[in-house]
Amino acid sequence: MPAAAELITWLIDHALLLLVVSGTLTVTGELVVGAVRRRLDVPGSVTSLVTAAAYFTAKALVAKVLLLGVALAVYERRLIDLDWTNPFVWVGLFLAKDFVSYWIHRAEHRVRVLWASHMVHHSLERFTFTSAMRLPWTDSLYKPALALWMPLIGFHPVAAASMGTLVLLVGQLQHTELLRRRTILDLVFVTPSNHRVHHGSNKEYLDKNFGSMLIVWDRVFGTFAPETVRPRYGLAGGKRVAGPVQALAGGYPALLAGLRAQDGVTAGARYLVAAP
Repeated sequence: MPAAAELITWLIDHALLLLVVSGTLTVTGELVVGAVRRRLDVPGSVTSLVTAAAYFTAKALVAKVLLLGVALAVYERRLIDLDWTNPFVWVGLFLAKDFVSYWIHRAEHRVRVLWASHMVHHSLERFTFTSAMRLPWTDSLYKPALALWMPLIGFHPVAAASMGTLVLLVGQLQHTELLRRRTILDLVFVTPSNHRVHHGSNKEYLDKNFGSMLIVWDRVFGTFAPETVRPRYGLAGGKRVAGPVQALAGGYPALLAGLRAQDGVTAGARYLVAAP
C-alpha cells in the first residue's frame, strides 16, 4: 500500500503543523466573530490561551526532551516489530490508544490527585474552540509515562507523538456549540454533542462520556449519556477558576491543604486516590 504509506509518512511529518494551523484559524475566527457579535469573553479567552502556552511549553520540555529518550530506550526493547507505515497497524493502535485514553480520562475524574490537574480543563464556562485550549500543563508530568506501552509493543515514539497531535487536533474541533443537530455519528464518535455532555455540570451529565475519539467505550461500560438538556459549563458545586494564576495552579493548593490535614502516611495516600 505505497499510497497509504506515503500519506501516513506525510501526516507524521506535518502533524504539528496541522495542529498549529487548525488552532490558529479556529481560535482567530472565533475571536473575530465574538468581537463582531459583542459576545467576546476576553478574561476567559486570556486564561485559556495562557494555559495553552504553559501546556505546550511543558509538553515540549518534559515529553519531548526528557521522556523522548525514555520512550526510545523502551522502543529498543520492544516486544514485537510493527511496521508503522502499514495503515492496519495505525488502525489497531488507534483503537488501543482510544481504549486506554478512556480509562485514563475516567481515572482523572475519580482519583483526587489526577483531578487536581484535569479540573483546569473543566473550569471553562463557555464551550468554544478557544476554551478547548485550556489544558493543564501538569498533564505533561504523568501522561507521557502512561503512554510508554506504545513503544513497548513496537510503535515508534515519533509516530506515537504524531498520533497524539492528531488527537489534539480533533479534540479541539469537539469543543463547539456551532453544531447543534445530532446525527448518526453520535452513535460511534465523540461529536461536539457528546463532548458537551462531558463538560456539563448538570447532575445528569456528571462523570459521563469519557471517550476521546470513540463514544463506544462509554456505551459499553455504562458511562454514556445523550445531550437532552442544555449543558451548564464549569465546575460543579459553584467552584470557579478566576484568571490565569489559578488555572496554572489547578487544584493543587486545595489538594496539598487537604493532604496536610490527614493523619499519617496511610491516610494521606487514601486521600490522594479517593474520589474528589
